Amino acid sequence: MPRVCTICSHEGRAAIEEAMVTGTAKRRIASQYGVTERAVRYHMREHLPALLAKAREAEQAARADDLLRDVKDIRSHTIALLMRAEQEDDRPTILRAIREARENVRLLGELHGKLDLGPRVELHMHPEWIELRTVIVGAVTPFPEARMAVLRAVRGHDGHD
Repeated sequence: MPRVCTICSHEGRAAIEEAMVTGTAKRRIASQYGVTERAVRYHMREHLPALLAKAREAEQAARADDLLRDVKDIRSHTIALLMRAEQEDDRPTILRAIREARENVRLLGELHGKLDLGPRVELHMHPEWIELRTVIVGAVTPFPEARMAVLRAVRGHDGHD
């Protein structure tokens, strides 16, 4: 059975890891917490990178949550302004508020990963694919069954399902 890491099982683990991250010398950490320098080196090499990655992910998630909350707050203000403009029958403001609300919805969709606004490439319309497809179909023309199989496969993957 593998041995348990001395630092992982130490009651002062959090303080030891904080000392590691802040650059405290390994020898000093070892003497301060009653562990060996070898244990400090091992923990830094084997366990600390994963911990730092998790901490980084948690920090990014927290920032994303803050951003999401800010966008939701802006959306609430926009809707409130839209409602007030509707009560006052202020049509220019209503239209501006609707545009802003639409932008809020788009941004929230992006943040939730529901919208993919990245560039799209339509490969089935790309000239090089059309040329390659023509060459492949031409090559199997002497073999009617193979030709039909290739045509069915190409049509199925060209977005003509």
